[in-house]
Amino acid sequence: MKNKIVYILLLLGIISCKAQVIGTLEQFEECRNRPNHDDGCPELENITYVKDTNNRLNQFVGTWKGNYGGKQYEIKLEKKTNYKDEPNDALSWDMIIGRILVKDSSGNIIYNSMNKPDNNTFFSGYNFQHRSYVMSFVGNYDCLESGNVFIETRINNPNEMTLFYSQDKDGLLNPAKCPNFSTFVAMLPTTKMTLIKQ
Repeated sequence: MKNKIVYILLLLGIISCKAQVIGTLEQFEECRNRPNHDDGCPELENITYVKDTNNRLNQFVGTWKGNYGGKQYEIKLEKKTNYKDEPNDALSWDMIIGRILVKDSSGNIIYNSMNKPDNNTFFSGYNFQHRSYVMSFVGNYDCLESGNVFIETRINNPNEMTLFYSQDKDGLLNPAKCPNFSTFVAMLPTTKMTLIKQ
């Protein structure tokens, strides 16, 4: 009798478990590069896990430091495997979660997300665009500070990484929440900067 119960429970467990369908970052990158990518990629519709099968994300993992425009930057990048933004998300990714510390020329902290939980850093990536890994970033959203960050390690020196921020142009600005918008300077540089791996 005990054996029958164990077998029934095991069978129910197998039936209730949905098999994970694995795709690769390369497949999603190739899909994104198609001229008709907005029409979707039917072969990827049933994927439940986008895996970094070739460990391309590993090159970014670590702490990176650099200076630009009188500011000191420290960026910590961590690779997460099988990660979901929300527990009920249907799709999980191998991805990079980033944390940023920015100081002015006097050493005063301008921005710090180093101690924020993974789902609250507002700096994470999903895919490659050729050699660059594309991450989304949201800083001071009230001043429309959000967009894509492109990071890329140098071929001849993997301990150097370039970073470029492309700020979104869309969004609703509330002047009451960002009264100095006309003089607001984005925290991340909108031209390429170099960071050194520590």
